[in-house]
Amino acid sequence: MTQIVSYTPPPTVENFIREYIPGELFYNFIIGPYGSGKTTGNFFKIVHMAMLQEPSPLDGKRKTKVVVVRNTAPQLRDTTIPSWQLWFKDGQAGTWKATDKEFQLRFPCPGGDVECDILFRPLDTPQDVSRVLSLEVTFAVLDEFVEIPKEIVDALSGR
Repeated sequence: MTQIVSYTPPPTVENFIREYIPGELFYNFIIGPYGSGKTTGNFFKIVHMAMLQEPSPLDGKRKTKVVVVRNTAPQLRDTTIPSWQLWFKDGQAGTWKATDKEFQLRFPCPGGDVECDILFRPLDTPQDVSRVLSLEVTFAVLDEFVEIPKEIVDALSGR
């Protein structure tokens, strides 16, 4: 089922994708103009972080759960999800669950295969904070994070 995706990021985006210091770097954002590759960079940051996960002692798989946040359901549906699906096609890189707006990314990785569940969620108002309070995720990605209210960022930080 898994197909190799070929992606060569611009240098700034590559630095963003690879930047991670365990125990030191809690937030990592990328800012740039329209068309600069921010969203795609975020997607490949997910892949990179999933590959860094320690394998489970039970089955040797690198298991993660990620939430990808965009302001509104229409923005998520019209921009973020189609961008994801350009790179990670249902049936090739994993399985798309349309009703749940979830993608189960699966691929072989030296030292332990990757199993990354990606939840796509619209969160726009401070009232949406309650929707993430019980969410158990390994990390979060904020697509167009400059538009996300600070209360949402703070709530996700506690997850």
